[in-house]
Amino acid sequence: MAKIEKRKVGMAFVMVPPIVILVALGPSPVLPLMVVLATFFGLREYYNLVFPHSKWIERAVGIGLGLILSIIISFGGPKGISPFLVLVLLVLSVLFMVSSKDLSSTISKMGMALFGILFIGFLLAYVSLIWNMANGRRWVLYLMVTIWAGDISALLSGSFFGRHKLYPKISPNKTFEGLGGAILGSIIIAFAFAWFFLPHLEKGACILLAIGLGILGQFGDFTESMLKRGAQVKDSGTLIPGHGGMLDRLDSFLFSAPFLHYSLLYLLKETP
Repeated sequence: MAKIEKRKVGMAFVMVPPIVILVALGPSPVLPLMVVLATFFGLREYYNLVFPHSKWIERAVGIGLGLILSIIISFGGPKGISPFLVLVLLVLSVLFMVSSKDLSSTISKMGMALFGILFIGFLLAYVSLIWNMANGRRWVLYLMVTIWAGDISALLSGSFFGRHKLYPKISPNKTFEGLGGAILGSIIIAFAFAWFFLPHLEKGACILLAIGLGILGQFGDFTESMLKRGAQVKDSGTLIPGHGGMLDRLDSFLFSAPFLHYSLLYLLKETP
């Protein structure tokens, strides 16, 4: 295994236990606060990627709107989303109407600004929505350990067995073997966690959830890789040694958290 990958795995073993302990045993507001804090760092990295030479106000407005959206959802639920999205569109329209000197780039810049607000501020807040559901603490832990298991399994299986490139245009190191490892690792850890902490979860449902989380976790990784390739950088930042930036750690949760949330809306009608 490459030296950088060994460092990445070792750093994960250092970081994961404190986070798990906080989520498992911390007071009720701790998870939403963690989500909002992670959202801030993720948004900051995103706008530094897509607006490296833009005016500071364009980055600041994107970060601010995404952060407010995360706070609204994390602490108030989804009811306030619609009116706030109207405000988001209005603010972005006014911002780029005033700040844009070259109108030929306005549409693309508005699109990139809105994408960051939704991709990070909106999607990551689903972790807080899961937290507020029945047995939310256990389901958030289920999400975390399943996603992390998928990421680590993808890294290890891809490093040792990877032969067939999955999508080299976006991520030249990703392989089909790595994707298979991610799904298998997600299933194994999801089963183990459910056995001890979610005994009422049916085996079939557990498998489907784990497969969905494993695939969508990797899809989130691919989406962030696409952004980095477009910006021609290797990592979204340098916040976490061996892991790059916060966005590099958040990407696997961005599509998987909404998937788990909506799956649970159905499953919890039947599962105590």
